[in-house]
Parts: sequence; C-alpha cells; structure tokens
Amino acid sequence: MRNAAKTIETLIDNIADCALASRRVAIICHINPDGDTIGSGLALCRVLRSASITADVYCNDKIYGKLNYLDGACEIINTISDVRYDLAIAVDCHDETRMGVMSSIYSRAAKRLIIDHHPFSGNISDLHLIATEAAATAQIMYKVIKVICSKSNARVDDITAKLLYSALVTDSGAFSFSSVTEDTMLTAAELLRYDIQADKIVEHFIKTVSPRVFALRCKVLSAAKFFEDGKIALIKIGAEDFESTGTSLSNTEGIINYILDIEGVAIAISIVEIGDMSYKISLRTDGSANAGVIASTFGGGGHARAAGCRISGYYEDVKDKVLKACRDSL
Repeated sequence: MRNAAKTIETLIDNIADCALASRRVAIICHINPDGDTIGSGLALCRVLRSASITADVYCNDKIYGKLNYLDGACEIINTISDVRYDLAIAVDCHDETRMGVMSSIYSRAAKRLIIDHHPFSGNISDLHLIATEAAATAQIMYKVIKVICSKSNARVDDITAKLLYSALVTDSGAFSFSSVTEDTMLTAAELLRYDIQADKIVEHFIKTVSPRVFALRCKVLSAAKFFEDGKIALIKIGAEDFESTGTSLSNTEGIINYILDIEGVAIAISIVEIGDMSYKISLRTDGSANAGVIASTFGGGGHARAAGCRISGYYEDVKDKVLKACRDSL
C-alpha cells in the first residue's frame, strides 16, 4: 500500500510539472459528457489559467441541461481546432474513441496525459494516472490541482471548489454509491471549506427534475420489464419517448438507478436509442454480478457496479444479446 501511494504521489508530481512546463494545454472531456468529466476539466482549466497558462476545454458534444450550471461550461469548445498544443490532458477517459472527434487534438499534442478512474485493459503509452479506487475523477484531479498550486502562483478559489464538488456529487450519487471511500469524503470535506453552497449543488444535480424529465421517467419506468424471477430489470428509452416528452439523451441520467433500487433486482439494464439501429447500453448491479465484465463482452467497459457500451442492430436482437450476457453472469 505504501509503495502504491508513493507511486501515485510521484505520478501526480510528474503531471503537475508537465502541465506547468507547458504554454498551451488542451483539456479533453469524453463524449456524452457528465458532471465528472466537465467539472474536473473546467476546474483544471481554471487553475492552469491562474498560473498564466493558456488552457482550453474541448468536448465532442455540446453542453446542455443541468451541466450548464457549471461555471465555464459555455466556454467549452465543440469544434476541432488546428492548434497544436504543447500538452493534451484527457479527463475521465483513457480511450481515444471516448474523445470523439476531439481525439485528433489529443493525438496531435506534443505531450499527452490521462487522468481517470475507470478500469482499463491493455497498454496505455501516454503518461497516465488511473486510480480505480476513486469514486470520481474529481477526487484525483483535486490532488493534482493542489500540487500544481504548491508549485506555482495558481490557487483554488470558490468556483474551482464548486466545480470539483459538483463532479464528486454527480459521479458518486451524492456520496451514496459503493465507490465512496474515506478519501472521497475527506476530499469533499476540504472542498466544503470554500463558499460553494453544497446543498444547492445536490439539489440541482440530484433532486430537481423538470416536468418533462418527470414525464419521461414515469413513461419509461412504468414499462420496465423483469426477467429471471425479478433478478434482471430492463428499461427501454426510444426516440418516441424523447419526442413525446420533449426530452433528450442528457435527461436519461440516473433513471436506471430507480430499477436497481427495486428489491430483488441484481442487474439493471437501460437500452437507449441514440440513432438508427444504434443503442447506448447502461448497466448497474448490486455487486453480485460484474457490470464491467458484461459490458466488455460488447466492447464497452466501466466499473464492477456501473458500466456501459454501444451496440448496433435491431432492438430485439440487441436486447436478447444483453439479456443473455446478464443471465450468464448471474
């Protein structure tokens, strides 16, 4: 454990040195962005700028919905740039396919870094800090940011703390997921020293829903299907559901947790239509099955209790494939 901690400390130190030695830094968030990738990315950008480093945040997808609450979200760039950066930092993703078109900016940079908390398979040649024991990338990013501040004139202000706390809240289910550790709570405690209105952050990201989102949840959850004597629960969210409720893909965040909460459910499946014969699969488990292993069957990945992938084909075929993989894991 001591050696592992020492290794992480060394990596953080190297990442901070690399960032501070750069003049222009590109920060790359993942496709279908969530609060962790955006909050962590914007926090890092803000700190680097306070150290007089030119920093830009890129994301394949436009930021909308609740994520616009995050300071600086309107400045995130959604178009490919011809600028060649000294350094590119991938936040909350280690796979270039998860960067979308922004992978070209990442690959062109003179140096590349990865800061993530998702498990991975295979080799990653770039300098990377992947801490799978962290509940959110923000938990790691805060450590990196503190070292950057200790080595420069950069500082953490209230807005930076708010961004990091928001990222922690969204990726930990307001500190309710099994991934939450003592270090997660200690990180949150440090961020609470700033003027961030933590209750408002939880209310915004976790509690408050619009009438349209409420209508989508009611429609989808009322049509949930159960298999294997209630051990597997499945919801489908199709284009017609989005159209009839005036919602979009970003409004599906968290819906799957409602069926996992049902007594007896071991695996929850969400199949969301994202294009013609194209589906986004989300998996959640109670710990008796490994969601990451199931998702890897289809080229996806994630954590033991939360993972995802994308599958193309006819809906019934996609559903049958996912159900078989889930049954085999029980």
